[in-house]
Amino acid sequence: MRPYFRLIIGIIIIWFGVKAIRQVYSGYELGLFQEFQYIPFALLIIFTISAFLLDITYYKLYSRIFQYGVSFIGFVFCVIVILKMFQLNSIDKSKTVLQISNLPGATNVLTFEFKTNNKFRLTEYNRLGQTVYHGKYDKRNDTLYILESNYNSLVKKLPITGVIKLDTVFWVKLDTMIVDKK
Repeated sequence: MRPYFRLIIGIIIIWFGVKAIRQVYSGYELGLFQEFQYIPFALLIIFTISAFLLDITYYKLYSRIFQYGVSFIGFVFCVIVILKMFQLNSIDKSKTVLQISNLPGATNVLTFEFKTNNKFRLTEYNRLGQTVYHGKYDKRNDTLYILESNYNSLVKKLPITGVIKLDTVFWVKLDTMIVDKK
């Protein structure tokens, strides 16, 4: 029965590890239900600790190093998620060079914060809060190019090219936006 128990814990660790990685690499929610998005990561930590304690007892019985395999997999998932969280936190805290928002009455309610390290933070507002996405950009003269992003809306497409004229940004195939901070 014990090997099956370890197998079940290993499958659960892999399941919650994949869920936690998918969550941290997509946009994150700020608002009413923001704590619920961390449930897979919390369960991954709990099951990794329980697998580690179980692996310690198996190691004492059989003295084979591969007994720590399941807890090592969980530890690797935890490290990947934590490193990505630190990276997103450093992007959020870096200095904003240019901030643009939608005109009043626009169909898309978005705010771009272009940072000094050629990364941007995109905030999409909805009824229960906001969703934050990140990506890379390049600015040449008065043109902004979105190089990559984790924006995954099914309804709207993220613009790729925008032209800055005075205090306005004209996006190709998207609403016009106003420069809030330069």
